[in-house]
Amino acid sequence: MNERKVMAAFAMAMGMICALMAAFWRLARTSSVDQALVAGGTVFVAAVTLAFIVLAYLGSD
Repeated sequence: MNERKVMAAFAMAMGMICALMAAFWRLARTSSVDQALVAGGTVFVAAVTLAFIVLAYLGSD
């Protein structure tokens, strides 16, 4: 498998793990599913976007 595809899959997995942690933390703190989904979605988008920006920067050599 292409190294770049592996790194992209790893970035997606890390984004999902971070989003789940943020969602469960928010759910435990507020007991609101809506706020937990918003927090999880926001963290997922931010983590994956940052990971792909870094991958694009490293791949531009």
